[in-house]
Amino acid sequence: MMHNIYIICRQSVAAVFSAALPLTLAACYSDDGNYDYRPPLDITVSGIDDVYELTPNGEHLQITPQVTPAGRDYTYFWTITPATATTAAAVDTIGRELRLDYAVNLRVGAYKLRFCATDRATGIFAYKEYLVNVTTDMATGWWVLKAVGDSTDIDFFAADKQKADIIHTANGRRMAGSPLGLMYTPSFWTFSEALLEDELTSAVFVASSGDVVALDYFTGQILSRYEDLFIELPPQRRVQTMFAGPSDVHVCIDGVVYTMFNSAYNKYKQFVLKTLGDYTLSPYKVSTHITLPLLFNDDNSSFCTLSRNSPVIDYFNDRTGAYSPTNMDMNLLFMGGKTGANEGDVALALMQQKDGQQYWLYNLRGNPSSVAINPINSRTALKADLQVLQAEHRALNQNNNIIYFVKDGRLWSCNLDSQSERMEEVTIDSGWEVSYMEFVKYDPYGLNDLWFDYLLIATHRDGRYRLQLHPLNAGRVQPAEKTFEGTGRVHRACYMNQVHTTYGSYVYTSTLF
Repeated sequence: MMHNIYIICRQSVAAVFSAALPLTLAACYSDDGNYDYRPPLDITVSGIDDVYELTPNGEHLQITPQVTPAGRDYTYFWTITPATATTAAAVDTIGRELRLDYAVNLRVGAYKLRFCATDRATGIFAYKEYLVNVTTDMATGWWVLKAVGDSTDIDFFAADKQKADIIHTANGRRMAGSPLGLMYTPSFWTFSEALLEDELTSAVFVASSGDVVALDYFTGQILSRYEDLFIELPPQRRVQTMFAGPSDVHVCIDGVVYTMFNSAYNKYKQFVLKTLGDYTLSPYKVSTHITLPLLFNDDNSSFCTLSRNSPVIDYFNDRTGAYSPTNMDMNLLFMGGKTGANEGDVALALMQQKDGQQYWLYNLRGNPSSVAINPINSRTALKADLQVLQAEHRALNQNNNIIYFVKDGRLWSCNLDSQSERMEEVTIDSGWEVSYMEFVKYDPYGLNDLWFDYLLIATHRDGRYRLQLHPLNAGRVQPAEKTFEGTGRVHRACYMNQVHTTYGSYVYTSTLF
């Protein structure tokens, strides 16, 4: 199509302006002064709640608002879009009538509902925005990882409900082998049959000695099986541990660590990286989704780490600091993380020299940012007769230097500053054996009313378990505030909570080192 281009020179513009000026003045002179000073139309909308809580199972969102002034001719439209969507993102128009009747078929999350009423005669409109939260009955509660015979499953506990064996219920089978760990990620990519494309999903990784799966956070359904999670299947299906890195999930299988990068922008769906070298990682570690994990290689008695940016185990600089973190000739008896400014920013380790002559308490950087820095801050000699050194189960208080431990069926605490021990007043029920103990902390920024600290103690007897949540007062263990019961034997527990804001939905979890 040909377009005409008009160019007007400066002199022509001046001539046109001079010619138009008398006409403009004449028009002003003939103005009869009839003006309409009536106030503009003020449209108001009522009858719509600020927030709606819905489930993604075809539940209908039904709203009949009131628009005033009444009796005028309006047009309407309703739209819904994810709360995190930008202003340029496409919106879904879900209604063009005053009354909305919308069958909810949305993924779990936070959405913005918008309503607009426009007066046909004047074009004046009212445009309002509301919040819709789509959630399930598994959005907030305790995930309890447990052994059932020779297999692994999960029980779920919320304020007013319990769901037993969610892996078996949702998938028709349990995981093979004994439980090892669980870990949440907001950034797992899975193929959507409805959209025919990959979709970002909230997932929980679960590891057992014979399996690794990614579960849908809101249903417990398997999103990806062991066979689908590896670009190259390990030769032996012998899972040993699972732990976190900065946006990473690491699993150690048959002595080799495999890594998956969880990114909201890059569609990684498999463990594509393999860490080379000779190493046997200790079961004790401090790892978060924030920084590099703090690990210990039993083979050469050295603190170490790994990342997706290195093909081998990385060792810390041994030429800085007072104590070398490599070739220490020691056994790691226990290591736990404390939470200060960040999760796990301090780690405490109980260590024994291999000749058995001396025990040490090491204070370390629990969230190392670089291997160039020695993680050891200081060390203190420990008295060899402390019972905590031979304990059956240990848990570090994340707020101070106290370790809780079980010895001969009794609950004790050891103050590492004074190296003094005392028996706690809380007792373990006779005939019940402790299977798990951990100090968990839940303190998401800005949600102070939801914060808690608990010492978790799980016991089992005759195929059943009790998981008790003990608050603490000045370091002393208090009677259990909550008790969860089920079949099997508890290995670990984690509190996960979906929080809705005007900026989107987020899941916050209690600490898991």
